[in-house]
Amino acid sequence: MILPFHKNQDCTPFFSLSAFPMALLLSGFLLACSGAESSQSQLVRPHHDLRITLIPEENRLVGADTIRIFTGEVPELTFYLADQAVIRKVSLNGRSRAYTFRKGALSIPLNSDEQGREILLEIRYEAVFNDPVPVKPVNMDNPGFGVSGTISDRGVLLLGGSGWYPYTPAESPTYRIEVDAPQGITAVTAGKSPGSENRNGRTVSTWQVDDPVDFLALSAGRYEVMEKSVAGVTVATYFFPETASLAPDYLEASARYIALYADLFGPYPFDKFAVVENFFPTGYGFPSYTLLGSRVIRLPFIIHTSLGHEIAHCWWGNGVQVDYDGGNWSEGLTTYVSDYLYKERESLAAAREYRIQMLRNYASLVNPEEDIPLTRFKGRIDPVTKAVGYDKAAMVFHMLRRLVGDDLFWEGMGRIYRENLFQPISWKDFQRTFKAMAETSFEEFFDQWVGETGAARLSLADVTLTKNDGGYRIAGILQQDKPVFDLNVPVTVETAAGNKTELLRSNRASTEFEISVDDLPRSLTLDPNADLFRRLYPSEIPPSVNSLKGSDSVLVVLTKNRTSESAETADLLIRSLGLDRARIIREDALTEPAAEKNDLIFIGVPENDRFLTGMPETVSARKDGFSLNDRVYEYPSSGFFGVFQHPRSNGKVAALFLAQGPSAEIAAR
Repeated sequence: MILPFHKNQDCTPFFSLSAFPMALLLSGFLLACSGAESSQSQLVRPHHDLRITLIPEENRLVGADTIRIFTGEVPELTFYLADQAVIRKVSLNGRSRAYTFRKGALSIPLNSDEQGREILLEIRYEAVFNDPVPVKPVNMDNPGFGVSGTISDRGVLLLGGSGWYPYTPAESPTYRIEVDAPQGITAVTAGKSPGSENRNGRTVSTWQVDDPVDFLALSAGRYEVMEKSVAGVTVATYFFPETASLAPDYLEASARYIALYADLFGPYPFDKFAVVENFFPTGYGFPSYTLLGSRVIRLPFIIHTSLGHEIAHCWWGNGVQVDYDGGNWSEGLTTYVSDYLYKERESLAAAREYRIQMLRNYASLVNPEEDIPLTRFKGRIDPVTKAVGYDKAAMVFHMLRRLVGDDLFWEGMGRIYRENLFQPISWKDFQRTFKAMAETSFEEFFDQWVGETGAARLSLADVTLTKNDGGYRIAGILQQDKPVFDLNVPVTVETAAGNKTELLRSNRASTEFEISVDDLPRSLTLDPNADLFRRLYPSEIPPSVNSLKGSDSVLVVLTKNRTSESAETADLLIRSLGLDRARIIREDALTEPAAEKNDLIFIGVPENDRFLTGMPETVSARKDGFSLNDRVYEYPSSGFFGVFQHPRSNGKVAALFLAQGPSAEIAAR
C-alpha cells in the first residue's frame, strides 16, 4: 500500500471511529455497589436535579446534586464520584448528615425511620478534571487517548466513567441538568433541552434526561447550534464557528440514517440526535449524540461512513445496552449494520472486499497468543482488540445472517430491539431469540465463534479430476487446522459454462468430498466470497501498514542517505504505528540474517537497492523528491510512505519512508 502525503494538508490517519467506550474509562471510578444493587428499591425511579458550574481556567467544576430517591431497606446509601472530588456538604431532608468518602465511594448512613421511604438528599462537591489532551496525536489505536475528564479553555469533555456526578450503578434515574459556564460556552449531554440562556453574564444550558441511560457524558464548547425536526426527532449540530458551514450536510445525512435504522429495527429511541464537535480527535457514540473531533468532522468520508456508525449506536449500545460481563457485542453489530451494510448496498463486489479486509485485519494483527474470545472483548484499546471486537464480531453476525436467511435475520434484530430497549443484553440473548424464531439451538455456533478464540484455517488436499460419461467428477479432501470448527464451506467450481457452488459440511480435520459438473473445470475455490471467518494465508494478504502493526519483529533502518532529522523521524514513525518493540539500527549494521528475520522500515533510500526489489515500478526515488504513478512530488512539501513485499523473506514486508524537513507530517493508513 502506497500513500503520498503533503506537509500543508491535514494528514489525519484513517481509522474506524470507536463508539460507546465510556463505560470502560473508569479512571478512579469504582463500579461496585456494596449491597445497593440488591437492596435499594426501584419502586420509584430516582431523580437527580444536578447543577454544575464550569470553571475552565481552573480545570474545575462545582456541583450540587439534589436527589429524590426511595431508600429501600438499607442501612446506608452509596454513590460514586471521582477519586479527586472534594465533598463540601451532604444533607438529608434539609439537615446535614455525616458521611464517609473513600476511593471514590460516598457512603451516607440512614436512620431506621429513613429506610423504606422517599428522601431528599443533597450532595455538594467539586473536582478538578485535567487529563492531558493530545494536540496532534500520532497514533489513533486507542481512540480515547486515556482522556476520561478534562475541563479547559479549549473545551470540556467529561465521560460517564469519570465521576463528574454522583452515580449509583443500581439506579435507573431521571435527570434535570443545569450547566453554568462562561458566556458563550454551551453544554451538551443526553436527553432533550429547551436551549441555553444568558444569566448574569454567563451561559446556562439545561437538559432533561428521562430515558434510562447507563452513564451520562458532558461536552461543552463555543458552539453554533443548528436544528431541524425529522418525524418528531430533533436533529442538531453543535459545531465550532470554523466548522459551522458543514452543519447542513450533517443534518441531512443524520436524518437519512435515522430513517434507515428506524425502518430496519424500529423507531428511534431518543428525543434528539446531535452531532457535537470536540476539540481533539474522538469518535464517541453517546445516548442521543455523537462526539466527533474537529479534524474528524472535516474529513469528507466521515459523513458517509462513521457518522452512520455512531447513529446506529443509538439502537445498538445506547438503546439496547450491553451486558459487559458477557462481552461487548455492540461494536461488531454496529460495524455490520453501518460500515459493512453501506458497502453491501453499494455493490456485491464492495461488500466482498469489505469482508476480505476484515479477514486481513484479523490475520495481520491478531497473533494466536494475543487472541481473545468475544466474551472478553470490552472495548477497543489497540489494533488487536479492534480486529477482534469489530471485525470478527461483524463477521459473526454475517455468518449468522447467512445461516438463518435475510428475512429472519432482520426480523430477529427488530424483535431483539423492541423487547430489550434500554435493557442490558449479552450474546446469549441473541442466541435465545434466534433459537425461538428458527427453532434451532445455535448453541454450537455461538460457542465456537463467541466463546472461543481463533478462526477457521481451510485447505484442500488430494484433489483429483475424473472424466465420466455425464461430465466430470472432482474429488478431494477438505482440511481444517486446529482448532476445528463446525462449518458449511462454500466451494465453487468454475467452468466455461458458468460456476457451480456447493456447501460442504466440515466439522473435523479431514472431510472427503465429491462434486460433479457437466463442463471441464477451470478452478476450484474454497469460500470465494469470504463469507466465513477464517484465517487467511499470506498469499491472500497484500503488504499493508497492518502487516507492520501486527509484527513483533520490526527493524527501523537509518540509511546512509538519511537526513539529519532521521532519528527523530524514526521515533515518531514508531510511535505513530504503535511499534513498541521495534528497534532502530544504522544501515551499515544491518546483517543479512537480521534482514531476513525481520520486517523492515527504511528511513531514506537504502544504499543497497536489493532491499527495494519488492517495490512497485510505479514508484521511484529522486534526490529532490520521488515519483508515484508518473507524478513527481518534491521535498520538503511532500513525503512518501510505502509498504511492499520483503525482497528476501516470504511472509515479511519492507517499507520505505521518504521526507525532508522536521515539519513533514506522517499519515499512517
